[in-house]
Amino acid sequence: MQSTIKELLDALGCNLEADIVLDHLQNDPNYGNSNLSSKQVNEYAQRLALKASNAKAFLKKYEEMRNRNTDYLPDLIYLFYKLVHEEKRLKISKPKVAPKPVLGDNKHQITKEDLPQIKDKLLKAVDESKKLVMKSFEEKEVKTLPNWYKNLDLPNWHKDHPAMSWDFPKEQLPIISSLAGIPVLSQENIIIDELLYIFSGIPGNFIVHQPVKDTYDQRTFLISDELDDALKQIVQEMLPLASNYSIVRRFIESCDMWSGQVLHALVGAIEVLLKDYYTMIAQLETEHMSENLTLQKLWYFVLPTMRTMQVLAAIVTSIGKSELRGGAVLTVLHEKTSILMGDARAQEISLFLTERACRPYLNILDQWIHKGTIVDPFQEFMIEDNELINKEELPVDYSADYWEKRYSVQRDRVPKFLDKFTDIILRTGKYLNVISQCGKSIAKPNTEEIKYSLREQNYGAIIQKAYAFASKSLLELLLKEYDLMGRLKSVKNYFLMSQGDFIVQFMDATEQELSKKIDDIIPSKLESLLGLCLRLSAASHDPYNEDMRVELLPYDLQFQMFKILSIETEEENEYKQNKDCLPLTGIETFSFGMEVKWPVSLILNHKAIACYQMIFRHLFFCKHVERLLCRVWLYNKVVKRFSEARLYADAFALRQRMLSCVQHLQYYMCVEVIEPSWCQLIQSLDKVFLYPKVAVVSFFCFSNW
Repeated sequence: MQSTIKELLDALGCNLEADIVLDHLQNDPNYGNSNLSSKQVNEYAQRLALKASNAKAFLKKYEEMRNRNTDYLPDLIYLFYKLVHEEKRLKISKPKVAPKPVLGDNKHQITKEDLPQIKDKLLKAVDESKKLVMKSFEEKEVKTLPNWYKNLDLPNWHKDHPAMSWDFPKEQLPIISSLAGIPVLSQENIIIDELLYIFSGIPGNFIVHQPVKDTYDQRTFLISDELDDALKQIVQEMLPLASNYSIVRRFIESCDMWSGQVLHALVGAIEVLLKDYYTMIAQLETEHMSENLTLQKLWYFVLPTMRTMQVLAAIVTSIGKSELRGGAVLTVLHEKTSILMGDARAQEISLFLTERACRPYLNILDQWIHKGTIVDPFQEFMIEDNELINKEELPVDYSADYWEKRYSVQRDRVPKFLDKFTDIILRTGKYLNVISQCGKSIAKPNTEEIKYSLREQNYGAIIQKAYAFASKSLLELLLKEYDLMGRLKSVKNYFLMSQGDFIVQFMDATEQELSKKIDDIIPSKLESLLGLCLRLSAASHDPYNEDMRVELLPYDLQFQMFKILSIETEEENEYKQNKDCLPLTGIETFSFGMEVKWPVSLILNHKAIACYQMIFRHLFFCKHVERLLCRVWLYNKVVKRFSEARLYADAFALRQRMLSCVQHLQYYMCVEVIEPSWCQLIQSLDKVFLYPKVAVVSFFCFSNW
């Protein structure tokens, strides 16, 4: 941890000390439980970069540590942000650290009696961390609002005006009226009137509610002891309706403007069902005023509604207790709908709620798979945009990181019914996003709206069609407007040494320079010789020859390969590069480089180019060895003039076998390995319009061969 903090401090270049940061970590109860999203951490890192002496260096260090999966990196970034940006409020100083308990000390030994206290502290710490995350999220959302909205003084109605709630009051009320001496028939009329109020969340005089400890606890009621036993038995059978209604109403009132579009849509669907419930209460009240309602009739009328309210209460309790949002809410609703397969009425209710709650989520999905854009103000969608800054300002290769880092799938936001389509959905939006970044309009005719259904084929077919359209459009763009085939042929000519006359001329021109030590080589001279050979050889007809450049890598091919493989066994340590070895020559470090522009750089990114460079370095060194052996053959021709030449017959034979071995090795690599793989790639590209999905896979995986 100390080394991680030191690396961040060095990259940040601020006046903080490592000891101060460590002390704050030890006293921070929320350390390790921040639960910050990757997008929030990226924003904190970007803001820290503004305070750093070298923003690009700090962002590069942050990217490296994130790629290494450094432990607790989000917590460290958030702490650095607080220490740097809130210095005046925090008044940075070394806090007093409480002494750590000594293991084995009887004073600090944990017993069974201490477990409930420890559990309460842990639950309290978790609640505080969740509140901190929600507070930061709300602050971020407020910043995106217009100025006129920020100046609004929005009241907290449920706190300032509790009587506006449609649920029972929070405080406990006593039974203030008496039924003593009242006939049973009159008691029945009074209780019916009382129940109609209770069903609407209004406290009564003879049936009073009891306060609840938790938001989603079942509410209990206290019935007057003076009520007739037969009437009391019927009343107790109907009171679960009021208890479930109270749970549903508490869930509705607990959802605020920051709960997200999915919960808002779910609350709207529940309100539709409650509207029918209130209509039923009004009709029962009309019957009661006409003196046509008895307690038995009331029980008969509310019996079907009790099942409906029970289903609603079970659904909102599952969602509310787990504090779910976005796609997780849809997963619960989908599972509830599937479980209620045997109960037609309950399944119809759950299906209605799921279909309504899915609408905003599926609208975001529709925008993503048809336009390549994400409009997700409450961070509920399965795909998150992690772009820090503009692609032109990124300190690392934007094209290589685009597919892996910019758009990421948040598994906890993926609805269960879309789980098998996650990868297709992610790639569909990426393809469309690339097209839009190239300045091309995306016009897909006859787009179908995605609607929720228990049969996944209904929306699965739409997703597959959108994926086929996006992949075909991107392939047409790359092949026709950006000449991907020409780029690949250029790669083959130079990196796979298909352009024979150019390679021979280049090696002849640079042989003297590349034979020097790497520190003695002048890169500008190699660049000049490269340009000269490109103009004098058949490579002059290549439209992309100007994108070629010279690279002198600080390590040889063997070290590069073992570094990639991360070989750590004792038997192979001898093959690793030793610091005390002789300086490398130009032949060992030379390689071609290629500048590729967007969007072709998505395919020919720096990882793919690095793979081609390793192949080229191997072929180039084999060609160099072949040239050296041919030079030895020329020298041997002079030796044959002398009478003692027969003494060197064994050496001549060895040289010939070595030359034959190198030539056969080159033939095998170029003709029997590279060329068939290249032909297979070309065949897959020829089928691009017939099989767009297969072609896309081959495009983005072709560097593996």
